[in-house]
Amino acid sequence: MTVIIPSERIALRWNGALQARLRQAPLEAYLRSRGQKWALSGDARLTDNLACATIYLVKAALNECIEQHRDSPAVSQHSTVGQIACAVSSSLALLIQEPAQWRTAALVSTARLLEKQIGLSAAAHGAAAAAREYSAGVNRGSQDVEVVRIAQAARGAVETNEEADTANVVRLIVQLLSSMSAQASVDAPDAAAPSCDVGGAAFRSSTT
Repeated sequence: MTVIIPSERIALRWNGALQARLRQAPLEAYLRSRGQKWALSGDARLTDNLACATIYLVKAALNECIEQHRDSPAVSQHSTVGQIACAVSSSLALLIQEPAQWRTAALVSTARLLEKQIGLSAAAHGAAAAAREYSAGVNRGSQDVEVVRIAQAARGAVETNEEADTANVVRLIVQLLSSMSAQASVDAPDAAAPSCDVGGAAFRSSTT
């Protein structure tokens, strides 16, 4: 039987904390370099940090949509914003080797992205639905290729911490949301679905 003396326990804990900090270093550097909050302690610090990065990326894309479609509001589905948030959170959780943390981070980020415009209750329900849909897609192996591409780009952007890579993530998200807007207009040119604002851009809810 191996007996670990107190000093060894301290060393093991310190080493474990160091390894965790090293794994999280790319995410920390990414957030800090962009003036974003980095949680150092607390039970929810991992999910808070993942959610912060997810919100930063997705919100930047939503703001870009506003700039591009100021005179013609984008048409999309809330669930798509949730799917993107889930995919980004999952990819970044894998990057820092904390894969189990993705769901909570996705729930938090999706709810925060939608809360201001549709209220906390509706945003929370939308976030939960998005997480279930994303999990089901992963289990079936039927994820949307564009969403997967966004997730991969987000991971790369955090790893490199280069502005060009972040801009690429934003571009991919904008392209997906814009393509959905165009498709919705073609499918139902005379029927306006119920809509709400997400960060100032109008996103129409699916009626199916």
